[in-house]
Amino acid sequence: MEIRGFLAPKRLERRGSRTGGVRDAVWRLAAGAVALVVIVAGTFAIFVWRSNARTAGPQNPGVACPVVVPARGRPILAAPGVHRVMLIGDSIMVQASCAVADSLAGLGITTTRHAVNGSGLLTGMDWVAAIKPLLAAEHPDAVLAIFVGNYGPPLRDLAGTVIVKDTPEFDAAWQARAEELSKVVRGAGAAMYWVSPPPFAFPPFQSAARLAAGYRTIAGDHFIAAGQSLADARGREVASKRTCGQPRFVRAQDIAHLTDDGARIYGQTIARDFGRQVGLRTSPRPC
Repeated sequence: MEIRGFLAPKRLERRGSRTGGVRDAVWRLAAGAVALVVIVAGTFAIFVWRSNARTAGPQNPGVACPVVVPARGRPILAAPGVHRVMLIGDSIMVQASCAVADSLAGLGITTTRHAVNGSGLLTGMDWVAAIKPLLAAEHPDAVLAIFVGNYGPPLRDLAGTVIVKDTPEFDAAWQARAEELSKVVRGAGAAMYWVSPPPFAFPPFQSAARLAAGYRTIAGDHFIAAGQSLADARGREVASKRTCGQPRFVRAQDIAHLTDDGARIYGQTIARDFGRQVGLRTSPRPC
């Protein structure tokens, strides 16, 4: 007897085949979409990796670059939302600032250089007062600071007692001033970045690392650990390093400052680490 109606086998096969075909098409479409996402993500990752694997050349920018170093274009994925950076600090920042600015220019960032030789947070130049008109005039997105501990003439506490360098009283006063400076910077709408100093093997700046450790405790601020670029595996000061295929002195004979090669390595490391913190693409690493 022939079966008719909706129970007919041919109709069941036809409907099942149609349903299976739709299901297969959906799975093929999903697999294709996943493969496309994987290919795009992989291409993107390789692009970023190759961009960040670049190495800078051996040319030393020196310290005679302009106060304002303009941006050079705007690479894709580099430092979104960061257009202006201000550099402040003492002579170590003076030495490194042109290398920092040159590297940041390649990320599309304009840099202003305001570091002052011999300045510190407690005596001499009043950075808290001096930075206010600079912030109002330039409106930086970020401020990068290096202060290694210049101090003199010494301060006195409320009782008239001299605050001696590298004592708990000195550390507390220095930290309080750093927090005050940070508050002014962030109040102007800029992000505050403290840069670790290069290591110092001899007085009078052996406390620089301890002071920098205090900066790391300031809520809301950021830290760039660039000092290790001029250190050995144990974090100690080195007089020379192999750079761009050649051994070069990186510390000056006065035991406190940097050579041109040292300033280049340190400055390029500062810019590279900053770029990593604010974007996916960053500047070339020192050679």
